[in-house]
Amino acid sequence: MKKYLVNVLLIILLTSCTEKIIYEDGDPSSNTGSIVGLVKQFESNAKVVVRQAVALDSTYIDPTDGSFRIENLPVGNYVINIKADNYGTYWIQNVFVNAGGVTYIGEITLSKLPDLVSSHYPADKSEIVFNRRYSQLSVSIHFTEPMDRESVEEALAIDPPCEGVFYWGTYMENVTPIYFWDERNYLAVSDKSYIYQGAEITTYSQVESFTFRMARKDCYTDTTYTVTLSTAAKDTGDNHLEFPVTFSFSTIQSGLSMNSIMTQPEHGDIYVNPLDNASIYMTFPKRMDPGSVENALTITPAMDAIFLWTEGNKLRIYSGGPLQTETLYEISLAETALDLDGVPLGEPFSFSFETAPIEINNTYPQNGQIFVSRNYPITVYFNTYMTLSSVRNAFSIDPPVSGTFKRGTQYSDSDEPKNAITFLPSSNYQVNKKYTVAIQTSALDLHGNNLKEAYSFCFVTEPE
Repeated sequence: MKKYLVNVLLIILLTSCTEKIIYEDGDPSSNTGSIVGLVKQFESNAKVVVRQAVALDSTYIDPTDGSFRIENLPVGNYVINIKADNYGTYWIQNVFVNAGGVTYIGEITLSKLPDLVSSHYPADKSEIVFNRRYSQLSVSIHFTEPMDRESVEEALAIDPPCEGVFYWGTYMENVTPIYFWDERNYLAVSDKSYIYQGAEITTYSQVESFTFRMARKDCYTDTTYTVTLSTAAKDTGDNHLEFPVTFSFSTIQSGLSMNSIMTQPEHGDIYVNPLDNASIYMTFPKRMDPGSVENALTITPAMDAIFLWTEGNKLRIYSGGPLQTETLYEISLAETALDLDGVPLGEPFSFSFETAPIEINNTYPQNGQIFVSRNYPITVYFNTYMTLSSVRNAFSIDPPVSGTFKRGTQYSDSDEPKNAITFLPSSNYQVNKKYTVAIQTSALDLHGNNLKEAYSFCFVTEPE
């Protein structure tokens, strides 16, 4: 037989999913051709039917690899449908058979949804970050035909069991906050995003989607929910689902830590403010067993740590005051730490960070300030708590001015903020005079660490 040049044309069609159909030219003297393809679910015993208004030919896929081939089809345009038990019908339109050629319709994945269902939310085996205090869970299903509302509501089951409200004509794809009707009579949610309307609601017998909003009392974190829509569900033409729809989703608590333990400070941070980070935070992907986590923790240098669980998956480690300055902290968590289900961490986790040295963050008056009031107190802000006596001894002002010292600022009767030391002059400064303030390295923090470098600033008082 004469060999012909193979000419390949790729055509992308709108079907139940996008496929590439490849046409291979054959002998033009022939008046028939073939259609070949492959169904990935080779164990499904799927039946492939070739149609032109009516069924013309059919075959079953090969159970060993899912392939199929239908030969001796007259030249023309065909519709292919593939059907298997417990799978949705797969349709391919406009499949052309060339004279003597072979038409390859590609590798086909059958839908796990029955023909009456086009999509659902959440996706099967998906994970949802969920905070029980602020939001609710929802389940949505979209259909290909208007559905009988009563039959669908009776057919829906969720395990663990939960109560809730059906919102017909909506299909929502996120954790459900609060529904409300806006001024345009659109159903909206509290974040101002609008919900896809599955149909304009003129009658409850003509809707093609619903969202089931689960009662908040039945919404839990770290829980797997299984949703089933049984074959009792039917459309308005009395056609029932051919097989049940079943899918599951899991809720997890942490929005910050989807797959690993998150920390603050982060691993490898340097110049960490010892006062702003007086606590070390760990956020886990799951709610943890507090005792096992605390026993599995090692902190270097050692501290009399106070453990505070702000949420089931969030641990705050308080050092009892500011962290030590210019210090490398190393935190290790052994693999023996357990979650609330008793499942061990499985592998050790560690992180480290380094704190900043003692620094002066700000002063009042500020360096170089002019027109300073002649009785203005001088306040020095550190990045940690300092001993009042050491700062008093390290403090000098030129020209000399006598005065007293207090912790905190001039505006507070208490000693807050504790990282501020204020000098209160006993008499007024001189008129229109430059003053220079210096803090020597003998200033100590509460851990006995020295200010690393002497610090000075100046200001000018107001004229007469």
